[in-house]
Amino acid sequence: MMRYEPQAYQCCTAASVYYSARQLHGLNRLGDCYCPGVAGLPCFSASGAALDIDRLAHAMHPQDRADFGLLLDMAARLPSPLLSLLLRLFNQAETFRFAPLRLARLGTAGVVYSLYYGFAGPGGAQVRNGLGWDAAIRTVLPGEPPMNQLVRDAAPNLAPDADEVVAVFKRARNAHLDIAALSLKQRLAVLDNLCQVIVRRRAEIIARVTEETGKCASDALLGEIFAVIDNLEYLRRHACKVLADRKMPTPLAMLGKQSRVWYEPLGTILVIAPWNYPFYQAIVPISIAFAAGNAVVHKPSEFTPLRGLIESILAEAGFAPDWAQVVYGTGSVGATCLAQRPDKLFFTGSVATGKKVMAQAADLLVPVELELGGKDAMLVFADSNLERSVAGAMWGAFTNTGQSCTSIERCYVERPLYDRFLALLVSQTRKLTLGTSSDHDIGTMTTPTQIEIVRAHLADALAKGATQHTGQDWDGQSAAIPPIVLSNVTHEMCVMQEESFGPFLPVMPFDSEAEAITLANQTIYGLSACVWSGDKARAERVARQLKVGNVSINNHMITEGNHALPFGGAKQSGIGRFKGEEGLRGFCNVKAVMVDGNSAKIEANWYPFTTAKYEALDKMTVASRIRGLGGIIRFALAGLPLEQLANKLGKQGRQR
Repeated sequence: MMRYEPQAYQCCTAASVYYSARQLHGLNRLGDCYCPGVAGLPCFSASGAALDIDRLAHAMHPQDRADFGLLLDMAARLPSPLLSLLLRLFNQAETFRFAPLRLARLGTAGVVYSLYYGFAGPGGAQVRNGLGWDAAIRTVLPGEPPMNQLVRDAAPNLAPDADEVVAVFKRARNAHLDIAALSLKQRLAVLDNLCQVIVRRRAEIIARVTEETGKCASDALLGEIFAVIDNLEYLRRHACKVLADRKMPTPLAMLGKQSRVWYEPLGTILVIAPWNYPFYQAIVPISIAFAAGNAVVHKPSEFTPLRGLIESILAEAGFAPDWAQVVYGTGSVGATCLAQRPDKLFFTGSVATGKKVMAQAADLLVPVELELGGKDAMLVFADSNLERSVAGAMWGAFTNTGQSCTSIERCYVERPLYDRFLALLVSQTRKLTLGTSSDHDIGTMTTPTQIEIVRAHLADALAKGATQHTGQDWDGQSAAIPPIVLSNVTHEMCVMQEESFGPFLPVMPFDSEAEAITLANQTIYGLSACVWSGDKARAERVARQLKVGNVSINNHMITEGNHALPFGGAKQSGIGRFKGEEGLRGFCNVKAVMVDGNSAKIEANWYPFTTAKYEALDKMTVASRIRGLGGIIRFALAGLPLEQLANKLGKQGRQR
């Protein structure tokens, strides 16, 4: 058995889609135990065979893949003597006749030998030359994309079939029973572990998100890491209170009874997520649904699947394999998942896709929560702080390259401030830098479709008379689109009516408060908006008249950033509310409960009915509408004889 020497593994720096650097480190340690290198052959770690792990991992069952990751974690952490002891136990599996050990030995050895003898890289060639035959799993041709790109490109072909999806939901429904059996405090403890794992692995998460979305590192840190941690912290602090049984008022006519509301799990939640915030839109709904006691099936976008990352992080946090499962594929896979009749669908995406999803859900009577698109307006009054409002406009419009549903997509400025606002906006926007590193401001677009929409909206605006102040050097093709400021825009232009989802900021003047409100409301969308003014009373007055689900005053997107607030849209921007008390309870079956005593009393509204009872009920009905102490007295004077009559009639009925 080869002794573990740490310096022998420094060459293994390539990333895996499925496994962390530490897990690859563990794979090399295991590999060197099985393939230490003899007769001129390299040891496992020196061959580089670990770099080929994704070709095997993508074909594994998700649970097997996660379990193997746990084994690799253990192999990375164990001191050499303990690792050797573990492998000796594996080798003695037949003697012990212990099935789990036999399976562990077969699985571990099978993966190691397949990688070692089938690796297509230089180390693999050395092995094959030494053996005199070629066992390559696949020959990598010069100029091919990196491994993780190959796996993502193959995602549609790796999508599960209908039978696999059925099995996923069967496991989820069984897992729900285990989750619901946990106390809320136990579930929150798991989420606290999740928070710690995310903080510890934040650099890895940011790297994966940046690679797949093209967003800059700061956008990934704030929007994908900090926001997720904030959500988990909100749940830790407030979930127990929000989901606690509630005492409710009991009407005078039901005096002596108790009224309650219970919040119970729904069962299995289907989450269909978008591509713009792939980590946030996975972890936040999963954590909220799990806190409420549900199992989750998560279907990420095929454009940014983060394949293997979510499962790895959840497993490390202590999630059992079936508590939250990830299903990869295109929209057709999402439709197959919805056909399994989950207990609720949480969908985030475009209005067009949302309508299709809702139509299918309606046919199945599956309750839905839809977080759809927006065309957010920014209203800037002349008494606003110029520098702050310009800085807020730039960030609100260009963060995540404008690929946020709550991005500022229309900016209306009161005419006395308009010229100075536009001039400062243009000069400051020209200073923004493009790139994905931590010292860049704006990343790249994520999907080819969205690049086409930006190109079409820009062409339409320019053809209809708009003036372009920045971004003129964009070639119309590159995903690296510089921020674009437009003026002389009208509501006849697509850029002022349709969701652009790109780095646009069209600016338009207004002359009165009433006109600003009218312009802001002239859209089919109603997600969020912001009002900027030094007059707090006016800002709140305007905000109340905007037909949206969220409003920020003298800021933007901060309603979305506060996880205590419900998030959702009006008009065609969505249905339901996410986050906050409403969002957490939205993943619950809200059960109304009435508790009465086990007495012999007959209720006044029960059978039998008589003329005398009708007259007494009529008096009580009239008395119930009289307010104050006099009303209470009259109600009691009418109710007590009625109660006596009801019990008398009930006894007579029992004697008949």
